Amino acid sequence: MREPDEAGRPKEPQPDELVPLGDTGWQVWRSAVLRAPGFPATGLDLLAAPECAKEADALLGTGGDRAAFDGAFAAATRRMTARLHDIAADPLFREAVTWQSLNAVEALDGLLRAGPDANRNARHRPREILVTRYWQRYCAKNDTIGFFGPVCWASLTDGAAAARIEPGPDLVRVRVVDLERRVLSAYADRLAADPRFRPWLPVTRQPHLAVRGHELLEAGLPPRPLTPAQAALLGASDGTRSAHEVAAVALADARTGLRAASDALLALTQLAEQGLLRWGIELPLTVAAEAELRRCLAAIAEPALRDEALAGLARLLAARDALADATGDAAAVRVALLRLQDEFVAVTGGDVLHRPGATYAGRGLAYEETLRDLDVSFGEPLLTMLADTLVPLLEAARWLTAAIAAAFTAALHELYDDAAADGSVALGDIFDAALGVLFGQGPVADALADFTSRWTRLLGLTGSSAAGELDRTGSGSVTLDPAGELGGTGSGPITLDPAEVRARVARLFGAAAPGWTAARLHSPDLHVCAPNAQAMADGDFTAVLGELHVSWLTCDSGTLTRFHPDPGALRAALHRDLGDRTLLLYPTDFPEFTARIAFTLDGPGDVRLGYTPAPVPDPAQVLPLAAVTVSLVDGELTGRAPDGRTWPLLELFGPFLSSRAVNAFKVAADGAYTPRVSIGRLVVHRQTWRTTVADCGLNPEPADEAARYLAVRRWRDRLGLPEQVFVRVGTEVKPVYVDFTSPAYVAAFVAMVRAATRTGGSRTPLTVSEMLPGPEQAWVPDAAGRRYFSELRMAIRDPASAPTRR
Repeated sequence: MREPDEAGRPKEPQPDELVPLGDTGWQVWRSAVLRAPGFPATGLDLLAAPECAKEADALLGTGGDRAAFDGAFAAATRRMTARLHDIAADPLFREAVTWQSLNAVEALDGLLRAGPDANRNARHRPREILVTRYWQRYCAKNDTIGFFGPVCWASLTDGAAAARIEPGPDLVRVRVVDLERRVLSAYADRLAADPRFRPWLPVTRQPHLAVRGHELLEAGLPPRPLTPAQAALLGASDGTRSAHEVAAVALADARTGLRAASDALLALTQLAEQGLLRWGIELPLTVAAEAELRRCLAAIAEPALRDEALAGLARLLAARDALADATGDAAAVRVALLRLQDEFVAVTGGDVLHRPGATYAGRGLAYEETLRDLDVSFGEPLLTMLADTLVPLLEAARWLTAAIAAAFTAALHELYDDAAADGSVALGDIFDAALGVLFGQGPVADALADFTSRWTRLLGLTGSSAAGELDRTGSGSVTLDPAGELGGTGSGPITLDPAEVRARVARLFGAAAPGWTAARLHSPDLHVCAPNAQAMADGDFTAVLGELHVSWLTCDSGTLTRFHPDPGALRAALHRDLGDRTLLLYPTDFPEFTARIAFTLDGPGDVRLGYTPAPVPDPAQVLPLAAVTVSLVDGELTGRAPDGRTWPLLELFGPFLSSRAVNAFKVAADGAYTPRVSIGRLVVHRQTWRTTVADCGLNPEPADEAARYLAVRRWRDRLGLPEQVFVRVGTEVKPVYVDFTSPAYVAAFVAMVRAATRTGGSRTPLTVSEMLPGPEQAWVPDAAGRRYFSELRMAIRDPASAPTRR
């Protein structure tokens, strides 16, 4: 609770402070997220088998002894079987898997029943692959979920120390268990389907629709005439009134012709069947869904029904609380999850399974979030390094947003001119075509391609390196070519001088301001690399840029902000830097969007554009797409709401522009091979190979494991791949870790390629990148001295604001 001011009112939160990046004008929010897995980096080495790889390479390269390889492979496989058995028995690993998939726990139990010396038959091997896939993720990936990926908020300061690192006695400091939103939504839907409850529940007009007099407005369609009763009912269905209350409003208007509440409720039913309104409790797509459901149930005006509805919710919450009490004990968590499943089916009648087979989406009924038992702050040495090496990339990101905005604005003017020939322009008449321009081939895509082309030339990746023809044995140097770009000579990693990069960026990427309001904030993901915590504190570190998320605040998600010591400070900082914003109302089936990662830093002055059927958290903020008209004001395309409010049209498309730009920062074209590129102490591009699943030497797939292992070793040698890499196939969401010395990891890799070939065909893309940082560069400690990989997620503010900001 905030301290009161002199008048006794809670003080307004102060924005999260800004820390300068040297004298560049760019500033970073003091609060940053340090993401790290919950299992140590050294766990990856448990399945390594360098001796086996040595014998395989001898056999492939010089006609070595086949018997020696067969013996080494058999020994390594036996060792893998025993170690995977031990991993499957590890209590922490079992709990992590239990939270994610009860079916996967059955596979762990199968390994344990078979024992460490199991007969590796067709049933046993897939279980080993499953354990290998989970293990690599828990040790190598900076995922944020549960105790196997706890949240840690770090501080950025201008202090002299490079870092202050204080691990607590435990891995996690706080544990919280939430029901998945779909559980709460299923209960709300069951109540809405019950005729006893239905009249007492809210009705909400679909957010993309608007009522104008006796007309219904829908984007892209002519106005639809409404009867007086329909107009009154739709107009009153704003989500704040129950069906009974909406009916009363309509009955009070003699023009509707309605005579009884039953007539009005029947008319509402017909409007709901036409898809014009939603009948029932609207739950936000955020972690606030539980509180909103409880509030709405408590507002049911009929006491007996209110008590019954709250009792059903209480059953679900009691099962959730029992699950929270079970944390830390894999067997107890399993029992509690099964009990929650039983209660869910009994209370909602819903299906337990959700998105079966999905890896990175909520499949269960509940999930755990945790706070890491670690305090970290980073000081001036890191900020100075970023000022020298990262700011040029940020200035290029500004240019990218300006280029996207210019290309899109020109296209909007063309669409407007075409539509204006027929009179006034409704935003809905050009909306779909505008999104086609933004996300399809055309001027915006050309701007993105131009951005990457400029960086490819600047970094010296033109010619043979981008085409995959570099000899990978030499070392690289840097020169200035006659045109003024930086050029790499030689064949090894390219290291560029930060001062020269800044000069070239100023010439190639000059832009005075970002393209739209949200483009003022960028979120780089930085892997700070040091051999241990003491070296990090001493300033002995390098860094690797994971991704630069353009015009996107990656710390704005419920799973992160809930653990910040003052979430209000983050919200105030966001609105200090961007002002009131245009947000989107996301549909419940929006790809890769769940309540736990949904945005939470929105403010009361923000506007939510309703462009499709979607939950409505705050009806007062909704701006229906169908209600917006477009006109030219002083040469600028302007959107206008019926109440007179106006916005630059570009800002109404701002969230879509940000979603186009967020992953568009690419410094190298997609050639077959690109070397590692560094700017001073910052690696901005990892060594990368691109091919297809058909190129892996597994088509046709060899008949036995040893032959498959040799085929993969032969392919690795042909491409010159390191032993430890990350691999991503086009049919999966995220890359996975592979150690090519390990029969276990190779078996998992072969299974992944097989599945990708089956799903996407032989030409499915396959991308390999070097593992950087490696386990020897993981410095995040725990109290026992174990070290973990990490990723620092920052929010950085452009000194310039967008010219479209209102």
